Amino acid sequence: FVGDAGEEIAGESPLLERMRQEIEVWSEKLGRDSAVTVLFLGDNVYPQGVHDRTDPLFVQDSIILWSQINLLSGPKARTRGTIGFFLPGNHDWGNMAGPNGLRRLKNQEEQIQAARKAGIPVQLAPPAGLAGPSVRDIRENMRLLMIDTHYYLQERSLPARQRFVSGIEKAIRDAGDRHVLIAAHHPYTTAGPHGDIVAPVTRALGLVFLLEKSGTLVQDLNSPIYKDLLYELNGVFVRTRPPLAFVGGHDHSLQVHKRKTIMDPQYTLVSGGGSKSNPLAGADSMRYGTSRPGFMSLVFSKRGAVDLFVVAGTTKAAEGCPPPPTNGACLTKESISFSVVYSERLAEF
Repeated sequence: FVGDAGEEIAGESPLLERMRQEIEVWSEKLGRDSAVTVLFLGDNVYPQGVHDRTDPLFVQDSIILWSQINLLSGPKARTRGTIGFFLPGNHDWGNMAGPNGLRRLKNQEEQIQAARKAGIPVQLAPPAGLAGPSVRDIRENMRLLMIDTHYYLQERSLPARQRFVSGIEKAIRDAGDRHVLIAAHHPYTTAGPHGDIVAPVTRALGLVFLLEKSGTLVQDLNSPIYKDLLYELNGVFVRTRPPLAFVGGHDHSLQVHKRKTIMDPQYTLVSGGGSKSNPLAGADSMRYGTSRPGFMSLVFSKRGAVDLFVVAGTTKAAEGCPPPPTNGACLTKESISFSVVYSERLAEF
């Protein structure tokens, strides 16, 4: 899982290089088709998603997106059919709603579909313009639900929001004995800036109106629509069962949270350290947190155990390296600085 990687460029990013190495190693060692799944947790292209082909920014947007797509194009990944899912984030919508935002997201989907036609098994999940959930069963012991939380936060149609909630409830009910994992761009909880309360002085300055108008305020957990989303998810978990984990990005950090009530997901994972860094505040639920760049992995054993690994590095970019193409050895050295900084067994046999 990696989120918010929308500024990274292949050949210049130690994080992408380390992820490429990890994907190749796991694809080879597991030795089974489709045994490895990679999730890109939204904000895949900063700052405004993929522009139209006629826009001068289209080329740079495409370079950023393909830098992530090509993580699955290595020989081992191709041989074993390693799968990649790109989830929509608010920046992939251009930080907009409606037709203009959807157009940006469809531009990204078009690029991802082109990669799929070229033999790289990637897709946008859910498809552009749908809230989800997109459901995938991974082997016998995990059901993955992927949702577009930006769609929900910007959607004004109550029936559309209700269909979204009902779809999640049905997918969990039908999961049987499988572990359930929900993945989205926006986290279920966070100790980062998007979990903060808007300060009274901000309201006094009249900036709340501007934030609401730009769609920024709804991105915070304390916004009314975000609270509504969490309330609806809580209701689903009460009527069915909480998922093993809710994985998101949005805040640019790596966080592991244990649930505070039986209505919450057993774990909330924030893996938004793809290309930016945010400070963290203290939180009673947080078992681990760092602002270092990195990603997370979940390993599902045949017997049913689930292990979490948090991988973090020391630098966002190969700052001391020469520019491409002469930076290969230096970039590899920087990628080695990424290591497992936290691990935990989320479920026993």
